[in-house]
Amino acid sequence: HPISVRPYQKMTDLFDLFMSEPNTLPSDWQFSGGKALSDMTNTDRARIIADYIASMTDRYAIIEHERLFDLGPILR
Repeated sequence: HPISVRPYQKMTDLFDLFMSEPNTLPSDWQFSGGKALSDMTNTDRARIIADYIASMTDRYAIIEHERLFDLGPILR
């Protein structure tokens, strides 16, 4: 069912982006325990990013995905 795949894909897109570019996270989430996410192990970074995504409401996740991935009307 394509309808159930779309939200999953959006979460995967966000997770992959945040893992590869932690600086795209809100500044509150770029550090944990005084340590930058970019300096953490992949496992520790993934846990924090998963916590961040889990804290999002559906509406906020959709807005963030659009902000980070939507090319906008100029590039369509």
